[in-house]
Amino acid sequence: MCLLSYFCITACDEIDEGMDDTRSTAENTIIMFFPWSNNLKPCFIQNISDFKQVLQQRGMDNERYVVCIESSHGKVDIIELKKANGSFVEDTLDSYSDPRFTTSEGITHLLDRVYPKFPSNTYSMTVGCHGTGWVPAGSFSTRSANVGLDETSVPETRFIGGTTMESQIEISTFKEGIKNSKIRKFEMILFDNCYMANIEVAYELKNVCKYIVAYPTEVMAYGFPYQISGNYLIGGDDYENICESFYRFYVNYERPCGTISTINCDALDSLARFMKKVNLSLDATVHVDASSLQRLDGYTPTVFVDFEDYVYHLTEDASMLSEFDNLMSVLIPYKKNTPTYYTTMGGEMPIVKYSGITTSEPSEHSLMSAYKKTSWYMATHEN
Repeated sequence: MCLLSYFCITACDEIDEGMDDTRSTAENTIIMFFPWSNNLKPCFIQNISDFKQVLQQRGMDNERYVVCIESSHGKVDIIELKKANGSFVEDTLDSYSDPRFTTSEGITHLLDRVYPKFPSNTYSMTVGCHGTGWVPAGSFSTRSANVGLDETSVPETRFIGGTTMESQIEISTFKEGIKNSKIRKFEMILFDNCYMANIEVAYELKNVCKYIVAYPTEVMAYGFPYQISGNYLIGGDDYENICESFYRFYVNYERPCGTISTINCDALDSLARFMKKVNLSLDATVHVDASSLQRLDGYTPTVFVDFEDYVYHLTEDASMLSEFDNLMSVLIPYKKNTPTYYTTMGGEMPIVKYSGITTSEPSEHSLMSAYKKTSWYMATHEN
């Protein structure tokens, strides 16, 4: 139940039913999705501009590139980035009002408008907005309300910033919207927002994408460095270099903090079965104190802790931990992190242990009352 924050109203336009038979089928189509996110629109415009610069050098004839952006409250533009007269330009193919992105029908509606215009063997998506992982909509209303800080006094990140429950997408809703669309499944989803590399989000999305690229911690408002890392989205995702180039950019950033990982969704079912076995083997009195683990947020109490650190505190069984290590090597093929991460609620924080993915299970935060409803919890505990 992640929060992909933006404003939305209700939808009404008709969808083109047929594929565009005037275009050959592309090998892959990259969709840049930017729902309304309050203060981030200038960053989105920069992201698009940076990616166009990369396409100018490396854009491929057998790929297509499309931007779906909520350019103003309740108005969506579908824009193709295409070569014309030797340079990549923005060609607005479609606009419609009232997107309903907080509903699965609204997500499906958008994807089904894109699908016939961009026939393709595979599809990838980048999602640029605010985010707080699996956390239910409305759990955090605004940064200033939760942190007690003047928003102008700290660097901006893609953490919650001035959004309300009415503008937040549940991750289960996002999943259903993809599943019910004509696209059905993405090759890759890159979440360019905070706190999305957690086991709960990944498990929810495992049937609608093959790979997830995401950040376990907050990310600066600048977001994904398309002018560098965008090179590795083109012509087939190069996950190792996506992570490496992201790291190289943020280790030299004005505030040198950045974490990223690639999650292989095909590994999640095996990991869930393993975790259920571990949980069923434990004495009912076993409890892991979240405060003893590597925290990767700034909440009090902490919400997101390192998943591997949690499992190593959960059991000391050597054979189980060996099996776990093997599963994790498949789940997280690539990961990178700077020595510290940044949070608007606490500044720079040290990273001692880093597996590339977080969990919230040991948290004692009040929002955990909803945790047992997550697909991950239900899959890893006795019903």
